[in-house]
Amino acid sequence: MRFRTKMYKVYLASPLGFSPELKSYRDEIKSRLSELGCAVLDPWEGPFRPAIEEASEVQDWSARTAAFKQIATQIGKANEEMIRCCDLVLGVLDGSEVDSGTASEIGFAAALGKKCYGLRTDFRNCGDFDGIPINLQVLYWIESSGGRLFGRIEEISLP
Repeated sequence: MRFRTKMYKVYLASPLGFSPELKSYRDEIKSRLSELGCAVLDPWEGPFRPAIEEASEVQDWSARTAAFKQIATQIGKANEEMIRCCDLVLGVLDGSEVDSGTASEIGFAAALGKKCYGLRTDFRNCGDFDGIPINLQVLYWIESSGGRLFGRIEEISLP
């Protein structure tokens, strides 16, 4: 293992917070990044869960949708700030199709000049052409940023 003088801040883009059952998978990825000497910026660790639960209890449709709109804006802004201050992005790209939020975070980070990586442990191809494992635009953003795809958590390595 090569030692670096710089600790990278890695934004972990993923849909893994939508289900509590996926927390252990997310923790395994974060553990690997920590082993590599990285500080992980995990948007799922934000302070928004209580506000989401509170908004879910609101009975009035207009008030509930207004509350969710406000929360969504706060989450989006917090994620933008984390992406702006990170050094690298690692997107979890498993599933029958890449999560739209994860794809947008990768594209935004690449547009800012951040190096982006992807983790796809799912053996199914969801790309646009044979031999393209994921959406062609997401793959382009990763590769054009200087990053690459990893097929297993243990394969994750950073510059």
